[in-house]
Amino acid sequence: MNADEVSAATVSGVPSISLPPSEDPYVETEWTFRYQGEFPRGATFTLEVEFLDNGAGVIEAALLTDDHFEGTFKAARRACSYTRLNTGKVRRAWFQFGNPNLEWPKTAPPHLKITGLQHLIAIRSIPNPSREEWDRHIEGIPRDLTPMLTLDRPTELVCSAGVDHRGDMESLRKSIDTVRELAPLARVLGFTSVESYVRWDFVEPREGEFDFSAYDAVVEAITGCGLKWFPLLIVGSAYSLPGWFQGGPEDVGFVCLEHGETNPIQSIWSPFHQRHVIRFLTAFGRHYEPKGVLEGVRLGPSGNFGESQYPAGGNWGYRGMPMHIHIGYWAGDAYAKTAFQSFLRTKYSSIEALNHAWETKHAGFEEIRPQLPTQYRTYRGRLDMTEWYTQAMTDWCDWWAKESRRAMPKTRIYQSAGGWGFREAGTDFSGQTKSMVAIGGGIRMTNETDSYLQNFYVNRLAATAARHYRVPLGYEPASSHTARGTVGRLFTCMTTNALHFFTYSGNIFPRQMSIARWLEYAPMLDTRGEPLVEVAVYYPETMNQLDEGAFRHLYGWGFFPRAAAIRNEIEVDHLDERLIREGFLDRYKVLVFAWGNVIEADVLAVIDQWVRKGGTVIYPSFPRGPLETVEGDASVYSRWEIGDTGAGEFARFQGDMEPPSLYGEYVKEILLEEDSLHSWTMAALRAKHPDQVFLSVLEDGSLFVLNYSEREAEIELEGVVGDTLPPYSIRRYRLPQ
Repeated sequence: MNADEVSAATVSGVPSISLPPSEDPYVETEWTFRYQGEFPRGATFTLEVEFLDNGAGVIEAALLTDDHFEGTFKAARRACSYTRLNTGKVRRAWFQFGNPNLEWPKTAPPHLKITGLQHLIAIRSIPNPSREEWDRHIEGIPRDLTPMLTLDRPTELVCSAGVDHRGDMESLRKSIDTVRELAPLARVLGFTSVESYVRWDFVEPREGEFDFSAYDAVVEAITGCGLKWFPLLIVGSAYSLPGWFQGGPEDVGFVCLEHGETNPIQSIWSPFHQRHVIRFLTAFGRHYEPKGVLEGVRLGPSGNFGESQYPAGGNWGYRGMPMHIHIGYWAGDAYAKTAFQSFLRTKYSSIEALNHAWETKHAGFEEIRPQLPTQYRTYRGRLDMTEWYTQAMTDWCDWWAKESRRAMPKTRIYQSAGGWGFREAGTDFSGQTKSMVAIGGGIRMTNETDSYLQNFYVNRLAATAARHYRVPLGYEPASSHTARGTVGRLFTCMTTNALHFFTYSGNIFPRQMSIARWLEYAPMLDTRGEPLVEVAVYYPETMNQLDEGAFRHLYGWGFFPRAAAIRNEIEVDHLDERLIREGFLDRYKVLVFAWGNVIEADVLAVIDQWVRKGGTVIYPSFPRGPLETVEGDASVYSRWEIGDTGAGEFARFQGDMEPPSLYGEYVKEILLEEDSLHSWTMAALRAKHPDQVFLSVLEDGSLFVLNYSEREAEIELEGVVGDTLPPYSIRRYRLPQ
């Protein structure tokens, strides 16, 4: 039906008709067809698409099932040999459909739509293949393939490949056919391994009896085309609980403080759960590490999906059943109460000391239980609760990592850090990153999206910590993203020297523009390096624990819009209290505050000493109050305001901060007057470019530029001729010495 978009093509001597791939990140180009003859009869029918296998991608077919308005289309019930693997050969894809009850000659919409297909030779209806014919067709999918992308530097490029992780054992086995389709495509696109979830209930159907046969079949399908395996190990999340364990005496779920209701995700304070984790990890490591099939493993210590956090969202309940889950505080079980009391006894010399700090009248520690942060009378009481709550998750993840290292002494191990820093999740980005140092492990952020700026301000604290602690760093999308997300995520890896990149296959494999951008820019990962960052933004962790306005609402008022406005002007790192206490502020020339006016006294003292030795502080007008300690002492800020800064400087923005870009522009003005910054930093700062263009300088003098807009972008650099960047593109320049 769209013959005007199609052209004749002869490639490698094979005649075909061709449809150009899409250049729109949101819309795929489609072949549209109508049947002119009699439509196939019967409950099901099969289409065979004969194509020239040039390039890479996933061919998807959808049949009209309802002809109202523009029509409703459904994918094939079953498909086979539908991936393009760049073999240069003529291949045939099969798509089996249910036969909808429509009067086909009278329908206005197309009967069939196909995407991901570039060189079509023929399309025909064939008799439904038998099971044996399907099996032979699957076995005929090419396995000995040449990657279209290879990197010189060791880099972990990981993707999913259709392994089912939410259904039952039978659905896991059935998904292996999908792996046999997608794993070869992963190999062609240069990926090094395939990730799949490994669930406790699937490998220990009866206590003490481990059976890895189902995952052995998955591994065979992955490694059969030259890839490694990168499993995510899930033990305590609700959907991974074995039937023999669920509801038994050792089943201790989280209990929320808001409603007093239980969630089946296992409590990290349970005295029973550790032994099961150890047994699982030991059995897994004994079975798989000697086989040489692992590129690494990712840990799933808690959370709904397996992240290093408390229950927060989603609803992956036990055997698909709904469960009580929400963002909140999950410290209501009896074992959490005991742990909290122990924490307080260690911190305070007596109950009288605690009562003084909290303005309470407790008779003893034994009557104290965790409560919602808003219920504490004083800042200190609230901070004690949130500190304990957060540190408990960090300690649990640290224990998981160490037990994993004992079970797998030779395997790369990554912790899974999700969320966006809100305190209910319990994810301490710098703390969890630091905890991986002891085992030589890495940190993988699980929350990237289609927004480069959001990816930046949510993950920059972890990226900063990973560089300072020398911890391998990786990134994962929260769910889907487009071709622009692919480009933005690659840029992030290049400019933070990340070792590890993960994507869900659906974000790239069936999207022609994503594949094109991937093949064009992923080779630049060989040029990645340590960034040259001289400006830090204070990450207001104290305020985060005292006020939900800092981070709780991802798209609301608070830290993130101001952090984004600053990043629009210059590359920055984020420093929280831990990184400042440990001396990393000394590596920067400027510290910018973006949100929050309450800070711990010892951290403020470190900043003050840094200022007096020559550092520059830039402070916003909102909140309008001065910077003060938890105890209400604003004397340091008062000295700064009157110029008592030693060899350093203090700059206060006097205007309003709406829109946040006003503050970003002010920060740039101050930085342009800062004579201590490196000439390369200044060159990036002075560069002329439109919005949605981001610059990052590396320590070797490379300048990476990202055009994240749908339009061409003109950029002018000192010492470098002007250049034009295509939409959604990356360029690398050398800055003059």
